Amino acid sequence: MGYKGIRKLNKAVSAILAPFGISKACYNDTDGYMYYPTNHRVDFKIIEDYIGDDYFIDFLKDTFDYAVPNSFIISLLHEVGHHYTLPNLDEETINFCIDEKERIGEALENTNDPQEIKAILYQYFMLPDEIEATTWAVDYAEAHPRKIKMMWSKVRETIFEFCENNDIFSED
Repeated sequence: MGYKGIRKLNKAVSAILAPFGISKACYNDTDGYMYYPTNHRVDFKIIEDYIGDDYFIDFLKDTFDYAVPNSFIISLLHEVGHHYTLPNLDEETINFCIDEKERIGEALENTNDPQEIKAILYQYFMLPDEIEATTWAVDYAEAHPRKIKMMWSKVRETIFEFCENNDIFSED
């Protein structure tokens, strides 16, 4: 689907991530938030529509006692956290995480039980690469609350404009 204002949105998000060494940010309404280490790209989404998004926020509260002021920014910072922490992981750990993510994905496909889903997602969030990225994000957010507000203020209007132009929040 062609979105109106996609370049402007990607440019705005890319601008707030550039100081962290992220080369490009791309809206991705299918796969959502992802970090690509080969080209230092972050994909993002706008709507928290996956149950895992809610559980990620719960996980931050449960594990870090962190009250998320902005789920969009903390999710972006989590991906930036991968940029900074992946180089610290050895190949064996990375391969373990890849294998576990495949196992976790299969487990999620085989259940509809909310408690099981939460437990499985918490396993995902605790994988070495994920917990390192999340720890980095929370540490940064707690140390720089004014920067978090400034990051949001720089993209907020562009996000709202993008959503309005593409009927993302329509009631249809």
